[in-house]
Amino acid sequence: MRNTVLATAVAATLALAAPQAFAQAKGSATKADVQAIEAQMRALAERLNKLETSNTQLQSENEQLKSVVDRREAEIDYLKSQTKELREEGAMASGEIAKVKGADWATKIKFKGDLRLRNENIESERLVAASPPTVPPSADVVDANDRNRTRIRARFGFDAKVSDNVKATIQLATGADDPRSSNQTLGGQATRKSIGLDMGYIDWKFMNGGNLTAGKVKYPFWRPGQSLFFDGDYNPEGVAVAFDRGMLFGSAYGWLLEERFNASTSGQNADTIMLGAQLGAKFALLGGETKVAAHYYDLGGGQFSNPFYNLNANGNSTIGETIGTTTTQVLAYDYNVLMLSGEMGLPLFDLPFTFWADYAMNNADDVEDETAYAVGVTLGKASNAKTWEAGLFYQDIGKDALFAQMIDSDFGDGVADADGWVLKAGYAPVKNVTLNMTYFMNTLYRCGTGTAPNNRLCGSNIPEYELDYNRLQLDVNYKF
Repeated sequence: MRNTVLATAVAATLALAAPQAFAQAKGSATKADVQAIEAQMRALAERLNKLETSNTQLQSENEQLKSVVDRREAEIDYLKSQTKELREEGAMASGEIAKVKGADWATKIKFKGDLRLRNENIESERLVAASPPTVPPSADVVDANDRNRTRIRARFGFDAKVSDNVKATIQLATGADDPRSSNQTLGGQATRKSIGLDMGYIDWKFMNGGNLTAGKVKYPFWRPGQSLFFDGDYNPEGVAVAFDRGMLFGSAYGWLLEERFNASTSGQNADTIMLGAQLGAKFALLGGETKVAAHYYDLGGGQFSNPFYNLNANGNSTIGETIGTTTTQVLAYDYNVLMLSGEMGLPLFDLPFTFWADYAMNNADDVEDETAYAVGVTLGKASNAKTWEAGLFYQDIGKDALFAQMIDSDFGDGVADADGWVLKAGYAPVKNVTLNMTYFMNTLYRCGTGTAPNNRLCGSNIPEYELDYNRLQLDVNYKF
């Protein structure tokens, strides 16, 4: 603007001054002088034109810069607005993250459970003193009263992830005392049913295929087929290490059974424990998988002690031990048990078929009835909807072949010195619901009245009797 005004002023001055100067120049200036003045004026005019052109360009550039500045200011205002919104959203997100972190424990918990309703019918025989009495004493075999009852078993718990390789398991179940059963009989004027700690242990995966568990744990070893050498509801207490790598698997464990303090006059006051180990192999055969394993356990501090639930030896041989004026029944033998197990699976009629066998021998000194065995087959698997299974096996448990506190509580009335058949069937109408039937056709071996010796061979003065024991179980199982 200033350049424009200046140029205008100069041009006006020249315009006014030029005629007078030209008039004066006529009288005294030469023609060359006049031409020089005209040349200067033309040069000055050209410079003025250039100045005006430059001024126009500067005005245009100034307008462009102003437009750019205006856009940048608008962008800055927009960015300020966006920054404010982002800060607000960030604050909200931080709050949501805090909530998620507060509830993160829920993602580490996996709940599980099952409910079983059972109707059970038991028909058996029992011994009564002979009538009239005989010498030596003998007994008569008579029918016992039939028993029918409805029972419930409820188990529920969770696995909690502690870290990437450690988890904790807690499970509660009905039945607070009996180690071999979590069943509760319905009745008793609708009294409340007991619930106790069924399992509670830490599981540390210390290597690929290797785990250490400690607490009230599951069995750490493999059991073939439907063998009943161990009760499925029994959860031992102690520590175990198990591995499964390639074709080899195995475990080692130590269980605490009974704490003792000056409980025996024979000097056997050590705590009762069980130490054991299993080593096995699995491999493909005939289109399925075959497993074989050897298992050994040693009952420490058991002989001449009474590590019995409810003071019941469950058929193991006992002798009387007198402490003061009280006579207590204690185990007559030690239990150093070797077990050999095998299971072969293969497809049959497009269904899974399994043949299995289990054998045990108590290698402790002086034991006479020291062997147990089981052999059976299964066909099918009741798991998915509209699938079924069936099984049949025979089992014989010698009086002192196994430590009877852990044998199945249903076969042979849960007592050693029994043999017989077991028939099983199952059907899954829908997933996670299974209908099961189990029928026990067993024989119990019992000595007659009098003082029985420490084995199945009752001796010449005390006869041995065979008692029928039949048990039918109808179950509805729900898993969740």
